[in-house]
Amino acid sequence: MPRSLLTRWIHRLPMTARLSLAVVAVILVTALGTTQIAMQGLLRQVERQIERTGQIYLDGLAAALLPPVMTNDSAGIDRALDEALRMHQGLVDRHLFLLDRDGRPLARADRAGLHDVPLPEAVTELASGDQIDIDDSSYWVWRPLSDARLGVGGEAGAFTVVANLDLSDYVAERQRLWWRVVAFNLGLGLVCAVLGVLIMRRLQRPLDLLTRHLQRTGEAGPEPVAEALIPPNDGENARLLRAYNRMAGAAREREALITRMAEQEREAVLGRLSATLAHEVRNPLAGVLTAVDTLRRFGERPETRAEALDFMERGLRVLGGVVDATLATHRPVDGALAFGPQDLEDVRRLLAPQARQAGVALVLDSTLAHTVPLAGGEVRQVLLNLLLNAIQASAAGARVTLRCEARADHLWLEVIDEGAGLPGPLAASLERGVAPATGAGLGVAVVVRLVQRLRGRVAVRAHSGQGTRIALELPFDNGPAEGPATS
Repeated sequence: MPRSLLTRWIHRLPMTARLSLAVVAVILVTALGTTQIAMQGLLRQVERQIERTGQIYLDGLAAALLPPVMTNDSAGIDRALDEALRMHQGLVDRHLFLLDRDGRPLARADRAGLHDVPLPEAVTELASGDQIDIDDSSYWVWRPLSDARLGVGGEAGAFTVVANLDLSDYVAERQRLWWRVVAFNLGLGLVCAVLGVLIMRRLQRPLDLLTRHLQRTGEAGPEPVAEALIPPNDGENARLLRAYNRMAGAAREREALITRMAEQEREAVLGRLSATLAHEVRNPLAGVLTAVDTLRRFGERPETRAEALDFMERGLRVLGGVVDATLATHRPVDGALAFGPQDLEDVRRLLAPQARQAGVALVLDSTLAHTVPLAGGEVRQVLLNLLLNAIQASAAGARVTLRCEARADHLWLEVIDEGAGLPGPLAASLERGVAPATGAGLGVAVVVRLVQRLRGRVAVRAHSGQGTRIALELPFDNGPAEGPATS
């Protein structure tokens, strides 16, 4: 597997799996490293033991060769070498040599059945030394045949004793030992790795539990961890999970509070609208009743009858417009994404009675000529809340303006009033998209919630005694629509 693919595969694993793999890798690498160190140390000890054994062997061989060498007895030298090959116990010698000053063999003895082997180059280069030949499973050791008595029969240092010893058993045992140590360390490493994974999974269990609860977080907020699932004997993880539970509880309480505030604001808005609608409906209804009374008394007159019928028709049309605007504002839209000039007209018509009662001029300044892909019901609710607050904050004779413009990728709205200015905390809540900490700004809480659903942004400019400007940018869901304005 290429390194990049392996890296991507590892990164796709959960954090708990990556930690477990890291533990396994560290333990196995440590086991292999300790195996190498232990084997190297053991081999050095065995090699030192072989070297000591070789020197002891040369001591005995030199003692056997010294008398015939002193008397220059070639036959005695051969007999001594042959006798050394014959007399062995435990340590098997393969080839024995006696070399002259120039490194030429003066005598040699070879064990039967073995092929001749050349002398290592190191024998002629170094006066004494040793060399292990793993390929041949043998051990070479040599040193000068030195004795004070050689000065009588020959020159000191003129002879070198060379022995080639059999290490087949050593090499085989070395291989067996190697595999035993490797198998033991790997087995121990795997056992430790399994234990490490089990321990890691046990330690990570609270984190897994916390992760699952965070992933199940829905609109109601984070889901608390059941008290029965919190480990009683793990103080640190227990504190972590209980801290999460406190956070989840606070989040749920905050969400419930915002929901209650939104419902209260909706009821308050409906109450204020009901009062103004009652006034708006009562006037044309009184006119219709007057026209009915006129028809009863003077219905035989054509002119009077025509005027009364026209008056009744106008009054009923006014009532129909009020009903249509109310339904369009408060009836669910079944997910329809359309907001157009008619929605603005409905908002203006619904708020006109409230504005007249307050003595405030409600001005609509809009260049919106077609519908745009926005949740119309939610946009109307935002405008109703902002405009109602603006009307209530304005003194008699003031003006409240609603501006609307469809731009490249969003709808731009601005509500302007000439009131005392929106308080700083409420303005900050609108801009940050955070519901007010207290219930003093129910309308603001509703606007914040709706603007978040619309993925919009709010900018507020408020000055004490100089009014407030609230600008909204509401991004289109699928780009601006090109349909005609609804009527």
